[in-house]
Amino acid sequence: DPEMSRGLGDVYKRQVFNLFTFENKSHKEIANLLHINEKSSSSQLHRARTILMNRIKQYWAQYENG
Repeated sequence: DPEMSRGLGDVYKRQVFNLFTFENKSHKEIANLLHINEKSSSSQLHRARTILMNRIKQYWAQYENG
């Protein structure tokens, strides 16, 4: 769901996540689109996924406890 990516903070994290996940762009394509290098794209995607995983875990913890 693209709405889940809204709270990722950094614009690059959100853009990289959306381009990779929803538009099936490669890191090379993302790097060209955003004028960053491929390693930055990969790193931003990893950070975005980590943030989302933590949020999902927090949500489920609240759901299970509440």
